[in-house]
Amino acid sequence: MENSFTTDDFLGGKIKLRQPVKGYRATSDAVLLAAAADPQPRQKILDVGAGTAAIGLCLAARCPDITIDGIEIQPEMAGLAEENIRLNNLSHRVHVALADIRAKKIDGLPTGSFDWVVSNPPFILENQPSPDKIRDVAHRESGCPLNEWITHCLRYVAARGYFALINRADRLPEIMSVLYGRLGALKIIPVWTKEGEPAKRVIIIGRKGVRSSAVLTPGIILMHDDGTRSKAAEEIMRQGKALTF
Repeated sequence: MENSFTTDDFLGGKIKLRQPVKGYRATSDAVLLAAAADPQPRQKILDVGAGTAAIGLCLAARCPDITIDGIEIQPEMAGLAEENIRLNNLSHRVHVALADIRAKKIDGLPTGSFDWVVSNPPFILENQPSPDKIRDVAHRESGCPLNEWITHCLRYVAARGYFALINRADRLPEIMSVLYGRLGALKIIPVWTKEGEPAKRVIIIGRKGVRSSAVLTPGIILMHDDGTRSKAAEEIMRQGKALTF
């Protein structure tokens, strides 16, 4: 149907994203994770579970000298991601492959070759299915539990490269247990949807091959208690600035 998709502005219009009206739609999680990554010029980034390519496109808008590959298991989403890449004239720097992160080998994506691997993995527990099939696969942790998802992601991180993910704050103990001994210099960034409430999301960044201690950062508050957006959130969401600590 002609009206089954919308074209939405991200980063104050720097990026346009075509998304289904019903089903999976990119959220602030994608923008925040893209803002938290800090790739240097000419580095290679892999986005695992790329969806509509929101993370990769937001990264490409902020960092003009990097290349981004994505992995997406759903043909419909991978096709939409490529459409969004063309819509933003970024086919020379961003690409999404139809592939399963659990595969031993993915053509054109050698393991241990990416400076940054970023991921916004499925976060809904297995016993909470969605009636929308595409949204269900994107959001529900079913065929690949979180610990396995992270383990597969780490295979693609280069020596001294970085891994970054965003997930529910209540999964932090599990995530840290998977990363323990595999990454160092861990940076934990709580995300408070509203000032004065418990954090609902957390971003974790770590580096392969280093032993530096973990750091719990001040985090970011997205909204004040009166419902207005914080200055930091406005700069990230509307201006495309980096999330730095």
